[in-house]
Amino acid sequence: WDEGCLSVPGYTDKVKRAERITVKALNRNGEEFTLECSGLYAVAIQHELDHLEGKVFVEYLSRLKRDVVKRKMSRLKSSGIDDGVEAAANL
Repeated sequence: WDEGCLSVPGYTDKVKRAERITVKALNRNGEEFTLECSGLYAVAIQHELDHLEGKVFVEYLSRLKRDVVKRKMSRLKSSGIDDGVEAAANL
């Protein structure tokens, strides 16, 4: 899947993710439940779990691609378009 993120506006790339996942979590009442999912839903959950650990998807890319993203985000920030570019600028 091509993956993108509001933390890295205007950039998408392929990230290798598990196609099927099983997640244990707590519902709003504190009761444990298990969720099994696949496809885009599984990718989205993995992406959001990464955010909880302070990661953005570009951290899975090669150093060369991360440098391209970093330059792009720096240009956006210097042009005054800095909403949401902090995460990528600090790679």
